[in-house]
Amino acid sequence: MTVKILAFVVLIAGFLAGSPGVCIAGNGGGNPRGTSEQDSAPQVSAHDLFEFHSGFWINLHLFLYEQAAIATAGPRGTPHEAELATDASMAAGLSEDETKTWSAALAYYRKNMLRHDLVSDADMIALKNHLEDLEGATSLGRADLDPALISVIDDAAPIYRSHWWQLHDAANQTWIKAVMPLVDKNGATLSQQIAMAFETLWPDHPLRVDVVAYASSGGSYTTLRPARIIVSSIDGGNQNVAALEVLFHAASATLTETVSGIVIRGFAAQKKSVPPGLAEAILFFTSGFFVKQLYPGYTPYADRFELWTTEGWDRAVLVKDWQPRVEGRITLDAALAQLAGDFSTAGVAAPQQAPAPQTTPATPAR
Repeated sequence: MTVKILAFVVLIAGFLAGSPGVCIAGNGGGNPRGTSEQDSAPQVSAHDLFEFHSGFWINLHLFLYEQAAIATAGPRGTPHEAELATDASMAAGLSEDETKTWSAALAYYRKNMLRHDLVSDADMIALKNHLEDLEGATSLGRADLDPALISVIDDAAPIYRSHWWQLHDAANQTWIKAVMPLVDKNGATLSQQIAMAFETLWPDHPLRVDVVAYASSGGSYTTLRPARIIVSSIDGGNQNVAALEVLFHAASATLTETVSGIVIRGFAAQKKSVPPGLAEAILFFTSGFFVKQLYPGYTPYADRFELWTTEGWDRAVLVKDWQPRVEGRITLDAALAQLAGDFSTAGVAAPQQAPAPQTTPATPAR
């Protein structure tokens, strides 16, 4: 019932958001932190918005993928070097038979799995979803998976369970316990604000979040149909208040198709084509802006990791044209028209088709 109430509130707010007088960010009337909006938001708990899991099989799979990638290319600069060193030292304590089996699993992943992208490959997404659904089942078995892959993962499972799983699961549970009070306190406000900014609805059911030791190189990602989130518990970029932003950015990525369609239509109206990555940049800016409204001393994720530079996104244009939208000072159409006017890329007059990606990364690789 609580979620239905939230959806109704967001629906009404979405219609009102078209008015320049509506303050999405809650910073009107001398209230820069938006506390009045937070106080008036419906009482929504973390369990109403997210369904957290720490599953054995998905953690094992992503750990094998990570370890195989490191063995191939070395550490990739992700902010969990200390944990990598701990895991590497634990590998040194394997017995001779365990070492042989574990090495064979890594060799299989290097040869057969690394060429498949975790975020965009349909087969990897199907495997991920199946492993998530298994949770802590005793065996992997499934007829429509490669029997060789099933054998590799099943053989590696007792080794992972004996040497790494307890540590990884503890890290996952600690992360969940740390982020839930932040969501309990701020979840209703953030979900309303993000949905209102795009004049759309927040998902009307709790989003599944699988917490893992190792995710993608960006520390988290989102897959669609069904919408699910993967987030690393040990990634240094996902801790404290940043965990709140990462979680809600990943959740807002479930709106990617809607946001992309909105942006494409807005640009087409100005006879412009959409610059690559603009929808993702807008999502980062939006989630970071709203979290910073709640915690003024916080540095948003994209600023902290300089994604504006590494991804080639023009933050100054977003500040000029999109920030007035998230502050509720202009309509969505006006914001999109201003964005289109400030990008010089010539486009076609006919509207482009909105993309229908199977997945979208929650955080680009750092």
